[in-house]
Amino acid sequence: MKLNVIVVLAMALGLGACSSTANKPSGELGTAANDNTRAVSNAVDVEQQKLQAAAKALAANSIYFDYNQYTLKSDAQAILQKDAAILTSTPKLNISLEGNTDDRGSREFNLALGQKRAEAVKKALQILGVPDVRMEAVSYGMERPRASCEEESCWSQNRRVDITTK
Repeated sequence: MKLNVIVVLAMALGLGACSSTANKPSGELGTAANDNTRAVSNAVDVEQQKLQAAAKALAANSIYFDYNQYTLKSDAQAILQKDAAILTSTPKLNISLEGNTDDRGSREFNLALGQKRAEAVKKALQILGVPDVRMEAVSYGMERPRASCEEESCWSQNRRVDITTK
């Protein structure tokens, strides 16, 4: 029995000496591991920067609507094409389409109108190639005004869909 234990220990020590890392200096292994860790970290940083830049670009432009309307205006097409290009180039980015209204009308009416506006933008982005599962349409109605005064210059700024990232 004692002999068997000695034989097993000797074999284990012999196999350990055959390892491919045994011939490399320990400093060389540490440097390779550190280089790999740095490369992965840099790739993650680059990806994170790309996502942040995309999120910033998407948030920069809102889609505006006419009074009591949820049909897209002609000037929205260029913005939506640019947004779709950003979204297709960053497949990990998910968005929220936030419909807003001015403060005229009831709370219920404005929530419904904001939802229709968000859904109109979502449908346009789908047509331009953005997958449905990456977008969520929500309405804030008149709860998030961008401007507050009782005239058209303010009301027109509040009738919009904003794109935010999740």
